[in-house]
Amino acid sequence: MEAGSAIERLYVGADVAAETFVAAWRAPGGQPGAPFTGERTPTGFAALLRRLHGTGSPPAATLVALEATGNYWVALAVALHEASYRVAVVNPRQAHHFAKAQPRRAKTDALDARDRARLAEALRPAPWAPPPAVYHEVRQRLVARDGFLAMRTQARNQRHALRQWPVVVAAVRQRLDELIAGGPLGASTGGSPRWRPRSRPCSRAVCGRSRWRA
Repeated sequence: MEAGSAIERLYVGADVAAETFVAAWRAPGGQPGAPFTGERTPTGFAALLRRLHGTGSPPAATLVALEATGNYWVALAVALHEASYRVAVVNPRQAHHFAKAQPRRAKTDALDARDRARLAEALRPAPWAPPPAVYHEVRQRLVARDGFLAMRTQARNQRHALRQWPVVVAAVRQRLDELIAGGPLGASTGGSPRWRPRSRPCSRAVCGRSRWRA
């Protein structure tokens, strides 16, 4: 479905934070209603869906705009999409410039949500659809791997600093060596063979460099 190809009866804007979200909606050309605040949980999403159902606007005629900031928006967007609502995920820069053009000085979550509703009506951005499930798996695994590699780099730095001490505690040195060698990486990913580094003999110069299975 292309942007502007449907006749919306309700425009919804949502501002999503780490623990909660705020949603506000308006009929075409109307004023935003009282904002709704819910927890960023399945229970909170269900409460929002009940409120939207109570407006009388069918999901296919309701356009919801969220800002693609961080990862907090994903779960709400998926919940709305699965309930057949039309969801638009807008670029943060676009949302920022649109908000700056609005005649207000204050900045609150409720006002941000109302601005998203105004943006949905004014720009009618194209609906979004969730990517395939494999996208989430690959992305989360890569994020986890980046975190493990950062831990390994930190352990290398700590081991280098440890060597500057006149006396080195063997247990501390061993623990750092284990982190650098990648031992905890397999354990931290549930022991999956796909994510364990392949063991191989190594010298001090190359110890800890692991080849990851595709």
